[in-house]
Amino acid sequence: MLKIPHKSILFTSKILKTMKHILTIFFLTFLYISCSANKEYLPEDFWGMKLQRKLTGKEAKEFVDKLHFQNVATEKNEVGFYKGEIGNAAVYITYYSDEKNAYQDFRKMTEKISPENSMFVRGTYHNINNKQIYSCMGLGQVHYVFAHKNLLFWISADPNFSRNFLDEYMKLVMN
Repeated sequence: MLKIPHKSILFTSKILKTMKHILTIFFLTFLYISCSANKEYLPEDFWGMKLQRKLTGKEAKEFVDKLHFQNVATEKNEVGFYKGEIGNAAVYITYYSDEKNAYQDFRKMTEKISPENSMFVRGTYHNINNKQIYSCMGLGQVHYVFAHKNLLFWISADPNFSRNFLDEYMKLVMN
């Protein structure tokens, strides 16, 4: 029978416990980062409203392109349609490879819809929660456009609650 000194067993036990703690911390950190990276920007329930329909992938791209009568959507898009007792809202999200492209398209888009000869009127830029937001009216709704990180958001909501919806949605996006 092989005799192992008592001190060696204690030393090995301490190493295993330390490794277990390190692996646990690593796993929890990885889990946190993974969950943060996959933030859900179209929750099932939001601000007392229910997500009625969610478009992703090819279906979302085709929907956005059809709205514009031409190919404008990037590869990754999401569209969510919300309904509640208060009214209706829609959230359009376009994903870009980086922040720079999202902000460039924010500028391009708002410049195109700014002229009063488009279906959108009263376009203005605002600074809301330290974020540049473009708002306009059209098609019976208030529309808000803003970029955040590598994302471009377009929110359309009924006028009676549009600003409150925007404020709450921005909290979701920024946190």
